[in-house]
Amino acid sequence: MPHRAVSTAFPSFESLARRSRRLGRANGFDGLRLLLALGIVAIHGVTLTAGDASGMAWPFQRAGGLVLPAFFALSGYLVAASLVRCADPRAFLLLRLLRIAPALIVTVAATALLLGPLMTTLPLTDYFAAPATARYLQNIIGLPHFALPGLFADNPRGGIVNGALWTIQMEMGCYLALAVLASVARGRLFEIALLGLALMLLFPRLPFIGLALTWLPAKPLVLAFVCGALLHHFAAHIPLHPVLGVAALAAAFGILRDPAHAGLAVPFLAYGVIWLGVRRIPAALTRADYSYGVYLTAYPLQQAAIQLVPGQSWWINLSLALPAALLAAAALWHGVEHPLMARKHELVARLTGQRPDVRHWARA
Repeated sequence: MPHRAVSTAFPSFESLARRSRRLGRANGFDGLRLLLALGIVAIHGVTLTAGDASGMAWPFQRAGGLVLPAFFALSGYLVAASLVRCADPRAFLLLRLLRIAPALIVTVAATALLLGPLMTTLPLTDYFAAPATARYLQNIIGLPHFALPGLFADNPRGGIVNGALWTIQMEMGCYLALAVLASVARGRLFEIALLGLALMLLFPRLPFIGLALTWLPAKPLVLAFVCGALLHHFAAHIPLHPVLGVAALAAAFGILRDPAHAGLAVPFLAYGVIWLGVRRIPAALTRADYSYGVYLTAYPLQQAAIQLVPGQSWWINLSLALPAALLAAAALWHGVEHPLMARKHELVARLTGQRPDVRHWARA
């Protein structure tokens, strides 16, 4: 059938690439990121007050298991777009560092140097002299350390100051791996290599593949990131339709009931997440992105609320900590993240000695 006839027969199908170009900045990615961040805060409201998620109804437990992979799929898609726009991997990594590091530095430092001294049960001299205080600052470079002296020891999740920070290391690793892969394999070879990596992560029990990946932590999150990147690189060939989007999300939810095959849910989830992201929203809603700030700050604020009001329920925890996290996220965005993002190309130019080229070098 000629191409024109196919288009007439299926007028409601549109490629992911065409939809993205048509929407431009008026897409739903910022809103979806914030929604996912709020979902993580809600899950932590339960697990931090109860100690685990066993009290959650099974649909919420299963949906909760999809939130972090959804975050990584969305990240993979958007980061792959950034890679394509950059002239070289060095500029790409500097842009990623400018996006992730400043808010992380401020959050980790404020937690260790402000929240810690306010909440610790130890004398301040003991708090600052303890090796754990200095170790906690290593979160700035992506080395997870969860304890600060005298903080939250009697909480249901005792001694964990910010349990959300472990994923930062995973994000940084994914950025670096994508840049290295793009450096050694360009154009179609890059896409083939990315597809091969996805297949290795999806079927780690195949002969030799499992042995090659035994060292890799949190494989479903890495797979989600790779699937998101693949969706971007094959966007011109990915059809979009509400039936496909809903079916993909339903398939991901259904597959997750069997932990042995949970990885198979990730490609469906990635498609569903990106389908949700390419919704048109008012441009005014894309002017601020509080999602990263909420993700970074909510956990220690939730733990602090539990220490101040022991025995609270999850909804009390959310009512106390979530407004504070939104205020902290707004302060981070307007005071740190957005000012740096507005000058990102200028800063990268100074660091690299030349302004990053926007040619699609990864496909060249």
